[in-house]
Amino acid sequence: MKLFIDSAERELLEPLLKTGLFAGVTTNPTLLARAGVKLKELPEFVSWARATGAETVFVQAWGVTVEDYLTCAAELVETCGDVVVKVPATPAGVAAVRPLETGGVRTLLTAVYNHVQVVPAIIAGATYLAPYLGRMNDAGLDGVAEIAQMQTVIDKARAAARILVASIRTPDQLAGLAMCGVQDFTIAPKLWWELLSEPLTDAAVGVFDANARELLS
Repeated sequence: MKLFIDSAERELLEPLLKTGLFAGVTTNPTLLARAGVKLKELPEFVSWARATGAETVFVQAWGVTVEDYLTCAAELVETCGDVVVKVPATPAGVAAVRPLETGGVRTLLTAVYNHVQVVPAIIAGATYLAPYLGRMNDAGLDGVAEIAQMQTVIDKARAAARILVASIRTPDQLAGLAMCGVQDFTIAPKLWWELLSEPLTDAAVGVFDANARELLS
């Protein structure tokens, strides 16, 4: 199981990456804009993330056509090195996956919203596919159930593709998906602290600490 951090803000990324508990960083144009990272600054940001502890960094290609995505991906790999290139789960995006993967570029199909889309993702050979749980729920879908079906499709097909769930809003959602066999998640930095928030644990630690102090006296 792997956790990634969904952010491009260095002050939020640095303390988490230095724990060694996160496999890397996921970005998109929205997150880069929020962090004030210009496209010309992206290679430096990726280098910084790697040096800070990110084994894998995801960056998003842009465009409309297959050729757009292939050209953009080539530029991203040339300037940023071994990154996972995100392309949308559109006909053009899916068609770009096969030549990228064949050429040694790992890909992630992003904005996957139903289990049917998993089939072309598997056929294309995508390394990852990313459903947006929160947005699925906002649209009236049962996001956890739909993603569970995605995992079932992958398991039944014995495919190598991995689901990387994004837009997770509560710890219970993440745990529920883990129970369905999902292995990879990207989370906002604040959700990490929520995963570790448990009053009973805090109370137990308080008792342990008090008892330890008594032993030292």
